[in-house]
Amino acid sequence: MILGIKGEKNSGKTSLIEKIISKMDGKIIVIKSSDKQGFDTKGKDTWRYRQAGAAAAIIVGRKEGAMFSSISIDEAILLAKKMHPDLIIMEGYDRVKGDIVVDAKEDADEVLKMISRKRKKIEIFVDGKKLPLNDFISDLFYKTIKAMLSTLKNGEGKEIDIIIND
Repeated sequence: MILGIKGEKNSGKTSLIEKIISKMDGKIIVIKSSDKQGFDTKGKDTWRYRQAGAAAAIIVGRKEGAMFSSISIDEAILLAKKMHPDLIIMEGYDRVKGDIVVDAKEDADEVLKMISRKRKKIEIFVDGKKLPLNDFISDLFYKTIKAMLSTLKNGEGKEIDIIIND
C-alpha cells in the first residue's frame, strides 16, 4: 500500500510522516520527491560509474547505503515494493501518488484508520503497472494462491512474492 502525503514546503509533511511511522509496526519505506536535479557528487566514484554507463551505483557503508540512478517516481515505487514493506509513504508536493493521498495537515490517527480500512491482501503488477482488481477477483486470487502454496513445504508465510518471467 502506498500512502501519499502532499503539501507545500514547511507544511508539516515530515512531522506527519514521523507520527505515522512511530505509531505503526512493520517495515515502512519513505520516498521523498524533490525538485533537485541530482544528489550524486560530480567526480566521485558513484558519479563516474554512472557516467561510464552503469544503470545505477550503490554505495554501502558500515551503517547505511544509498543508490544513485536516473529513475522515475514509478520506478522508485517498484524498487521500494521489492523491499517488501508493510507501507510505502510518498512525500512531496506535486508528484505525490498513492492508494491514499492526504494533506500534511491531516491528523495522524485519522490517517492510520484510513490505512487500516484500505489495506489490500493482494496486489498484482504486470510490467510494473498495477492491475486493478475488484473485491471478487482480489479474493479469488488471494485464496487460490494461498491454498496452492499451503500444500508446499515452507509455502506458508506472512508475505509471498511470485515472479513470472516470460
